[in-house]
Amino acid sequence: MENRFSHYLDWSHQPKKGLLRYLLGSVLITGFSLYIGQMFSFVGALLIHSDSPAATIIKTTFFGFIFSFLLIPIIAAIIHRRPWWSIAMPYRSFNFKAFTVGFFSVVVLQVISNLISYWLNPQNYHYKGADWQTWIPMLFLYLIVFFVQVSTEEMVYRGYLSQFVYRFSKSAWLVLLIPSIIFSLPHYGNIQGGAGIMALVPYVIMGVMFGWLAYRSGSLWMPIGAHLANNWFVTMFVGLSGENVQKISLFQTQSDVQSVYKLSLSMVVFAVLVIAICELLMHRFGLIRKTLNQ
Repeated sequence: MENRFSHYLDWSHQPKKGLLRYLLGSVLITGFSLYIGQMFSFVGALLIHSDSPAATIIKTTFFGFIFSFLLIPIIAAIIHRRPWWSIAMPYRSFNFKAFTVGFFSVVVLQVISNLISYWLNPQNYHYKGADWQTWIPMLFLYLIVFFVQVSTEEMVYRGYLSQFVYRFSKSAWLVLLIPSIIFSLPHYGNIQGGAGIMALVPYVIMGVMFGWLAYRSGSLWMPIGAHLANNWFVTMFVGLSGENVQKISLFQTQSDVQSVYKLSLSMVVFAVLVIAICELLMHRFGLIRKTLNQ
């Protein structure tokens, strides 16, 4: 099939593009990523007998996502009769610049924001310490572990579901917002004391941020880099005490019942800064891509 695209969303029009196919694909892909694929985490339990936080992260994050990571592109390819990689990129190529821009923009901003936060409110940071014989190897191993997890999530939400929305609406806001709302739903309950539906707001904001990076750069490489950096940083360096997620972070910030409101506000600021930095770098390195309809 001749490929004339420069943006991954343009694959939503080629070749088998009917509503029923997208509905079927959405059910299979989201169901596989949320439920069926997670069932394969038992493989990790069979191979890794330790119940330490470091081992649990590998079992739930790597083994819980690896089968979805491998099969979701194939599902999309079979349903729509297009290349397996079209769920994530306009053509089969690793965009190192886009990935690096996303990754280091988030890492640098996380470091700066936490240093400022510590300077303003040092008592909010609690040093947990670390088993260095475990922590140092995990520092590098988790880059692979979280790459599998975030790539799966990006293929589902910024990839397939965004293509679904774009197939039937050219509104950039709908392409950004609808997948972001769906992205937030599986994260419900991650934040303790999160006043009901408000607990989803930080994840919606995060989803919009990742969606913007995908929309502007034309592939999933930049949001994958940004998503990887975020999950890796909060797991290894500074975690939030109010999250029901396993971490081995060196520091932990304190939270209270109302923290979800503060977290939502800080996430808005963080997302705007990430987008601003990435926009500057995208212009600098010529990474902006437009769809055929722009």
